[in-house]
Amino acid sequence: MSGTTGTASTVVTLTPSEEKKADKDRLLTALINVCGVPHATHKDHPIALALKHDGVLLFHRDFIHMTAADVDALQCEKSGSLVPLELNFQMILQAFLAFYHHQSHKKRGGVDILEFS
Repeated sequence: MSGTTGTASTVVTLTPSEEKKADKDRLLTALINVCGVPHATHKDHPIALALKHDGVLLFHRDFIHMTAADVDALQCEKSGSLVPLELNFQMILQAFLAFYHHQSHKKRGGVDILEFS
């Protein structure tokens, strides 16, 4: 015997549709837990509306690849017309992205976004 207890780990592989749903949930979780978007009104919050308008629907596929210029260009609909996302919301998104990338580089890999919230 090699001294192991005989436990085996199981690798769970998600289907593409399951992975897409998980990535969408990651973005929602980040918006609520990190960016302070209220869960009750998350669908109508200016940050969520601006990201959706820009086509940012998934955390790993879309959100983490945004640049400061992308965040600055975000717009949301207000009273029937498109307006720039408020500066305070832009700053929240830019700070979160900067922190995420800093931690990712420091750890040389993926970061659990909830580990630091």
